[in-house]
Amino acid sequence: MTTIVDPPSDPSPSADDGPAIIHLVPHTHWDREWYEPFQTFRLRLVDLVDELLARMDADPRMRFTLDGQCATVDDYLEVRPAAEPLLRKLIAEGRLAIGPWQILMDEFLVSGETIVRNLELGWRRATDLGGAMPVGYLPDMFGHIAQMPQILRRAGIDRAVVWRGVPAAIDRNRFVWRAPDGSAVDAEYLGRHGYGNGAYLFDVPGRLAGKLAGYVRANAGFYGRRSLLAMYGTDHAVPSPRLVDLVEEVNRTHATVEVRLETLAEYAQGAADAGAAPGPGPEWNGELRSGARANMLMNVTSARIDVKAAAARAERLLERYAEPLTALHGGPWPERPLELAWRRVVDNSAHDSICGCSHDAVHAQVLSRFAEAEQLARGILSRTLDRIGRRAGTGRWAAVNPSPVAREEIVELDVSVPRDVETVVLRSGGRPIASQEIGRPDPLVAERRIRGTDLAAWFERRLHGRELLGRQVNGAAIETNDLAHPRIVVMVDDVADPPELDVEALVEGIGPAGAARPDDLWDVFVIASDRRRVLARVGAPALGWRSLELATDAEPPPVDDAVRADAQGLDNGLVRVALSPDGTFALAGGGVTLDGVGRLVDGGDFGDSYNYGPPAGDRLVDTPTDVRIEILESGPLRARIAVLRRYEFPRAVEADGSARTEVAVETWVRTELELQAGEPFVRVRLRWENRSRDHRLRWHLPLPGEVAHSSAEGQFAVVERGLEVEGGHGEVPLPTFPAAGFVSVSGLSVLLDQVTEYEVLGGRELALTVLRSFGLISRNDNPYREDPAGPQVAVEDGQRLGSCEFAFALLPHAGEWAGAGVLDAAERYRHPFLVRRGTSAEPDEPATEGAGLAVEGDGVVLSALRCRGAWLEARVVAQSPTPTRCTIRGPFDEARDADLLGRALEPLPTEPGVLRLDLRPWEIRTVQLRLLPDPEAGLGGE
Repeated sequence: MTTIVDPPSDPSPSADDGPAIIHLVPHTHWDREWYEPFQTFRLRLVDLVDELLARMDADPRMRFTLDGQCATVDDYLEVRPAAEPLLRKLIAEGRLAIGPWQILMDEFLVSGETIVRNLELGWRRATDLGGAMPVGYLPDMFGHIAQMPQILRRAGIDRAVVWRGVPAAIDRNRFVWRAPDGSAVDAEYLGRHGYGNGAYLFDVPGRLAGKLAGYVRANAGFYGRRSLLAMYGTDHAVPSPRLVDLVEEVNRTHATVEVRLETLAEYAQGAADAGAAPGPGPEWNGELRSGARANMLMNVTSARIDVKAAAARAERLLERYAEPLTALHGGPWPERPLELAWRRVVDNSAHDSICGCSHDAVHAQVLSRFAEAEQLARGILSRTLDRIGRRAGTGRWAAVNPSPVAREEIVELDVSVPRDVETVVLRSGGRPIASQEIGRPDPLVAERRIRGTDLAAWFERRLHGRELLGRQVNGAAIETNDLAHPRIVVMVDDVADPPELDVEALVEGIGPAGAARPDDLWDVFVIASDRRRVLARVGAPALGWRSLELATDAEPPPVDDAVRADAQGLDNGLVRVALSPDGTFALAGGGVTLDGVGRLVDGGDFGDSYNYGPPAGDRLVDTPTDVRIEILESGPLRARIAVLRRYEFPRAVEADGSARTEVAVETWVRTELELQAGEPFVRVRLRWENRSRDHRLRWHLPLPGEVAHSSAEGQFAVVERGLEVEGGHGEVPLPTFPAAGFVSVSGLSVLLDQVTEYEVLGGRELALTVLRSFGLISRNDNPYREDPAGPQVAVEDGQRLGSCEFAFALLPHAGEWAGAGVLDAAERYRHPFLVRRGTSAEPDEPATEGAGLAVEGDGVVLSALRCRGAWLEARVVAQSPTPTRCTIRGPFDEARDADLLGRALEPLPTEPGVLRLDLRPWEIRTVQLRLLPDPEAGLGGE
């Protein structure tokens, strides 16, 4: 047995009031993928867990916390399935703590719904294996969102453990953390040294007692002297094999310190009785983004922007298209495909994955997972739209509204029209609707000259049933009279019209015709029907659809709120864009005017994936050397202008970080500005070829007046932020922030496609980061951060060389966001209508409209809508600083509350098809509605 000896210079705490209790929590922090790819790290995980389980099986005294994420268990069991019985045994005994998360995510870079699905998957898996740790373990997130306390409480969890982001005002280990709605959890703060605060206590057994006494002294002001938490573990590490014996020896030989070997769940359960820091604990309301005692690593928001765009696409497709529309209009509920899609998204929410601070191989895998999730979501959605198309019927189109409110939208159609029609007029809801022709595609699909002897073989090889060259055959003709070359004309289209056609009979004369003139050269034309690309303004019910059809006998109605475009700009009566010679523009609308909008500023970046850091002698480029204007569309429903600006951006930063290179590369940036009739915002899309390294490109918007704060939407809340942030740990406290749905200041809101980094400069200008190029995961000598954030590993893909794109919209308005219709504008911008071409009617009589489900209320946002058996589950959020009434209308006859994990709670009073909910400010509410089945629409999916 080891004898533990203290040198005389290590005095122990006084034992007058009993021993100091150190709650020792053995654990590991497991990055699923980071500076090495997932499978490489998994092999190390298997080795670690193999060793851990063998020790725990042999020694019943051992305890371990497996990092709060079930992904570690799943990744291990996929390789070692035979170990599951032992894992279950240890979990049942309370010696191995797992969950509650599926994976430890970054909270700011994914949607609130992704966080909920993460918790749902993790809790379900942990429960299946024997029990989830009822602690919101958040050990290494780069800050914490405002609504996390409410998310945890609504899942039945009342304790959280946090590290990064806690402000200096929290001066002890325990505090009350409140969400904007007032929900609170007891939070355990891990202090300056985080989840490894006790990682090295047992490195020198001969000095163990002194180290423990020193730990008590060093942390007494933080924990008090009687009960202290020591997280014994670090990244990818297993405890010392002598740990349990060392703990027992120190407890037997030193009366001033008692070490209790516990899981984090056991510590949390007993924390209230452990005699923590004296006096009432402090409170904190809202998000945690301070760098007072730990690096915030705030610029991961702008690292690998393509990952953030892929995340937004996948999340939006699942949350607002595939799930809700399939629940209301699809067939049997595709439970397993949706789960697979969500698992890809949740896997990617791991902070090293979504943050973009990983190896290039990890980056590629992350994009692949998002692509899989998007493919699954689009496939599910396409099947639902096919069902809607069959209900609309041949010769029509269905405009599908993904919003929970009825609204109008301008949609784009590819319309087949009779050849003598000059102006396309469309009808919806029994009346002509406003339209705009934007193009006439060439109807010629293919043209071939074929010898008569080869005609039959040419068609045999290319005709597959009714499909020819990717289109459906709808007719054919053989023409031989008075022609230099006999010819065959085959009419095709995207859909089969008429639905039934004997293609073999239609073309059976081709072979004999060719044989009759075997030496002639025949012209074969494959021609699509005469088509027009048309914009149409159509209304549709909430989460429903409405049909459109050609109205050849009607006149087009006037567009009262028409938009126009010319070389000077865009105007629709609500918003005006006035172009300037330098490529910027003035933006007027909502009672405000902004001048000089759209200045691009390019500067050097000698930082890394975690932190921007300018070179010592930075050189900013913000003046184009050439500006050109193109009018793309001139109205009346949609107008678009392209502004092309040429810049000379430095090629890179010098290797020593002293300055940007003198060598520059020509870079053209294309800015497309789009204005639609009736919309109070202008859409902006940037496209360019990035040819420079080590730089940051930002898009600037001068503000109409000086502001003192910004407001940013994301993760179930709109958070107000000042113009400065707290630092103190050796990281320059840049006030760059993430926003998901929009960022707003007095006078302007920017509606966002994806999580975007922004900064308010001096209260007078808003800057959006549209690109950040870097070449290292972490730079040891980052000019804006003292200590490394990871290994100095080269990542060429972090430079983002090649084609780049970034989109958003600008909504000018008077005053703050809450009274300016920003939520409605963001809903409209982020969730455009879909269009499906009608096919054969189902049932026999085509429908003109399909009702969905409406969610009404000021500031009420729909987060999720999906099936749970015969019930429809809806999650709504009151994104409002004041109480609000939410009314849900739809085909249901019963309602009940549910928690965030989908567990049914109390019944709710309802009227037929109507549920009214009174919501607190910022409340997240989940309800379940028993659907009335509609066999035609597919309501009440199985």
